[in-house]
Amino acid sequence: MKDQIERATWPEYFKEFSQRNQGRPTQLEILGDLGAQREEQHLPLAGISVEDKGKDAPRIEIMLGGDGGGAPHLTHTVTRVTAVLQKLDNAGREEAIEIEDGGGTKTILLFEAVAELKAAS
Repeated sequence: MKDQIERATWPEYFKEFSQRNQGRPTQLEILGDLGAQREEQHLPLAGISVEDKGKDAPRIEIMLGGDGGGAPHLTHTVTRVTAVLQKLDNAGREEAIEIEDGGGTKTILLFEAVAELKAAS
């Protein structure tokens, strides 16, 4: 089940979300006009931030990957965000976050289970 995150709480929610989930391996998928497109998999979450001012606000930046030294990294920006939904697992831990933009495109950040990572190796 997905729960919508209230707009007024996004900055604090993503600050706490980033602290709780930093380093967890992810998959990033985009659902839009072209169907489902996987943008990355296995990169660790570095953090998520919200920008409320400026062009195309509100904007949410998802930062994934290493901390320098040539490690792979990716920053994905979602502009004109209209909705943020979270999906929790049975233990109450974040399983996925869905961010929808003004055009209806959905960006889905999924956390990979340790068992999935071992099977992919």
